[in-house]
Amino acid sequence: MIRGSLSLRLALAAGIVLLAFLGLTGIALEKAFRDAAHKAMEDRLQAHIYALLATFDIDSNGQVSMAEHLLDSRFSRPGSGLYGFVFMYGQPLWRSPSALGLQLPPMDLGSGKQHFTLWQGPQDLWVLYYSVIWETETGHRIPLVLAVAEDAESLARQVANFRRTLWSWLGGLAILLLSAQFWILRWGLKPLRTIADDLEAIEAGHKQRLQGPYPKELAGLAINLNALLDSERAHLERYRNTLADLAHSLKTPLAILRGLGQQEDLPGPVRSNLEEQVERMQHLVDYQLQKAAARGRRDTLQPVALMPALERIRNTLDKVYAGKGVHCTIEGNPELQCYLDEGDLYELAGNLLDNAYKWCRRQVHVGIKPLESPDRPAGISLAVEDDGPGIPEAQRGEVLKRGIRADRSTQGHGIGLAIVHELISLHSGRLNYRVSRWGGACWEVILPIPGETG
Repeated sequence: MIRGSLSLRLALAAGIVLLAFLGLTGIALEKAFRDAAHKAMEDRLQAHIYALLATFDIDSNGQVSMAEHLLDSRFSRPGSGLYGFVFMYGQPLWRSPSALGLQLPPMDLGSGKQHFTLWQGPQDLWVLYYSVIWETETGHRIPLVLAVAEDAESLARQVANFRRTLWSWLGGLAILLLSAQFWILRWGLKPLRTIADDLEAIEAGHKQRLQGPYPKELAGLAINLNALLDSERAHLERYRNTLADLAHSLKTPLAILRGLGQQEDLPGPVRSNLEEQVERMQHLVDYQLQKAAARGRRDTLQPVALMPALERIRNTLDKVYAGKGVHCTIEGNPELQCYLDEGDLYELAGNLLDNAYKWCRRQVHVGIKPLESPDRPAGISLAVEDDGPGIPEAQRGEVLKRGIRADRSTQGHGIGLAIVHELISLHSGRLNYRVSRWGGACWEVILPIPGETG
């Protein structure tokens, strides 16, 4: 389905690119927010470290004094989520009242160094360690490590809230952009649908040319297609004129032969045979003129009624094969139509019926019916069967080639079925062979309706 739809292919490709872009954007924004939140946490803890340094003192006896009233009040409330520590030689020297019962491991750092990390213990904490050298009043230098920790849950909650909000907005934006993209694609591909509709109208016979207007990207295509249609129309006109000229050129020789056949000095059997052959040639010439005229009347495919055309062909062949006494029946809906050039219809049905008349003993049957089923496109079935000898299985493929006849003793050029096969292929149809009800040949032509041949 995707392979056969340009709009679906474009929509899928653009949708994948859009979703990938929004996904990568969301990941980048979430990472940037998380990094910014971590940096803000580090800066906040560093400010608390500086506050500890400002309120912290050690006397000459090694006693710690802390002006706790100058610190954040959370340092004084147990379980507040903000904790302070001072370590000396790896041992805790002081801890804030809020850190009651909390054991934070020390860290060995060089003087003036700091380290920011996530400590995962009984509760997750973001911790900033800061190393200093404290000099007492007596000049004694003491290495100290100050640490401030804050509960990691608040930061995780902020990141989770941001993630949820971010992806909600990006999801809504994706839906909005995909909808806009769908309508933009429909608007952008509308000229292609227009030219496709115009081609279908030409195929159905409602139009003769692509009229537009079309965008400049499609204008050249429309011009070339119109030129092709004009060329085909001119070709059909030349074909009609050639057949008409040929048929007309035979009229005078036939008139002379008819006049010769009426001379009294000719023997009766000769005269009768000559008149019969002249009459047969006259019917064939009239038939060719009828086909040429039919082909020239239509420039594009229009619905053609099958029954009247088949009856006209039968009437002509009844005269051509009058001596054989063929009984031909036509069965089907008299209003059934097919989308086929009328000249091609005469060529196709005429060759099939001519073969049936030529090979049958007495019976020829023509059946027409519509085809509608889920497993194949709607169309028309035209079956011509006879009570002749049929075609051996080994020769069924060969008789569709030009110049090949199943029986070389029978008059003909061996191109009738080849022409039928070419015409059916040209119109995306099928030609099937099966044994008729009488054991003879049955050729079935399946012609799809234009626009449903896929």
